[in-house]
Amino acid sequence: MFRSSRPATGTPLSGEAMLSAIRGHHVGNHRLAQLAYEFGQVHHRALSGRECECHDRRDRLIREVDTWARQHLPIPHPDAVLHTETLGTVIDRIAQAQVRAYHLLMTVDDVAAPQVHAAWYRLAQLVDDYRDLITAVEQRSLRVPTPGHYRARSAGPKT
Repeated sequence: MFRSSRPATGTPLSGEAMLSAIRGHHVGNHRLAQLAYEFGQVHHRALSGRECECHDRRDRLIREVDTWARQHLPIPHPDAVLHTETLGTVIDRIAQAQVRAYHLLMTVDDVAAPQVHAAWYRLAQLVDDYRDLITAVEQRSLRVPTPGHYRARSAGPKT
């Protein structure tokens, strides 16, 4: 299947758009924004103690993001470095960190408490890492693992 190096539909979300979508603001029609919102809902339910189906739902959402990535991200340069995580797992961690940080901010007695600062600092680090990841992927210098990535590599030569 041919994909152009810069797809016309489906560019990755900016860090700000990702955070906004996780919170349920400005979700729109972008599939990654919709999935980010769903991640936020899953983590909010898990934080509320309703965790029974959350792991399966997170796994499904991660697979959906990774499938989106395979279909829409630019084809990496042949010498591109392989990232250690899929785009789905990165977005999942951002959503989890954002829900936790916001929850702490709304529930602690002292909003200047060290754990609140640490949670927001961690979220900022994750968003910075996401921005760097997206920049490198768009420059084709980094590839993210996607569904079928390992299967295709381990299939061996055809005879």
